[in-house]
Amino acid sequence: MDDCVVNFPGDIANEILLRCPVKSILRFKCVCKNWYALIKTPDFVQQHLKKNRSPPNRLIYDYDKGDVDDDDDYCGPMTLISEENSQTFLGMKYLKGYVDGLFLMYGQINSATSCALWNPATREVRYLPSPIIEYSPSFGLGVDPLTNDYKVVYFLDYEATVYSCRRDSWRVFKIEDFDKPPPFDKEVRRTYGNAYLNENYYWLLLENKISTILLFNFGREMFEEIEGPDPDNSEYPFVFHYGMMLFDDSISILNTSSKVDEKSYYDLWVMIQPGVWNRLITFQCFLDIISSYDSSLIFVTRASRLFSYNVRTNKTRHLGFQYSRLNDGATFGDGGCEVFYYKESLITIKQQELDH
Repeated sequence: MDDCVVNFPGDIANEILLRCPVKSILRFKCVCKNWYALIKTPDFVQQHLKKNRSPPNRLIYDYDKGDVDDDDDYCGPMTLISEENSQTFLGMKYLKGYVDGLFLMYGQINSATSCALWNPATREVRYLPSPIIEYSPSFGLGVDPLTNDYKVVYFLDYEATVYSCRRDSWRVFKIEDFDKPPPFDKEVRRTYGNAYLNENYYWLLLENKISTILLFNFGREMFEEIEGPDPDNSEYPFVFHYGMMLFDDSISILNTSSKVDEKSYYDLWVMIQPGVWNRLITFQCFLDIISSYDSSLIFVTRASRLFSYNVRTNKTRHLGFQYSRLNDGATFGDGGCEVFYYKESLITIKQQELDH
């Protein structure tokens, strides 16, 4: 096979491969030694991440606790269903992501918290060293763009720690690392799909019906709390802070509001700059939101079918997918069943690759 492609111009081959979907590139590694070496280089992987224009992939995350209702330590199995195949992970309960095609899984195995990074396209799994966690904390996944170091952060009450793939260890934050007491004891609301943008991961916090935003910067490894939308800047008397999402490459908050006539409405707030918010749209809908992608919100019908609503164009589209447990995920949030729309990548999470 090498003889067949030896005279194929290298720069043209490179440009063609950069525009191919991940699935095709993984097959092309077998074409010849030159292509195999090219595809494995970090430079090619990063270029493909930026230039690949393949449509998003759908991933269904389904956690089934089974019949062991009286055992709080029991986890799994968690099934992850992609477009063409599925993988099952015993002991894993939650899924977070996505960043550059990578997801974070965590749960409990033998009464100890277990975390792992997962690339569904390459099917690579990297189990992380055991963190010091007693209960289910709030996790975030991100990357330091200067070093391409993928990191995991979590906080709970007054504790926080961050894992670095390059260091292959957790760094525990000390109280002197904070200028003021961190807001880790506030209620953390739901995230729809993803809440990572430009080196930061965001959480929607709630205390006494007042929302704030906690962000973590993966380059500086620092937390910061900023203001949420003004609760008085609403024409509705009853506002429920629903969850956080990434909408059109902007950090956004989804609220539900009720008028005096008891009809419910959705408000979508977009962050213009840190602490400055704009209400993008208000709409009424009787179905449950389960995820988001680009300019679209993903809903679940009562028949557990997915359809999208594009906020920019005001158009809806049935996505041609049905899964019986989707309604559980839309209703109950964490655990149950959730949907992610994401871009695949060739990013490797193998230990030996990341340490070079």
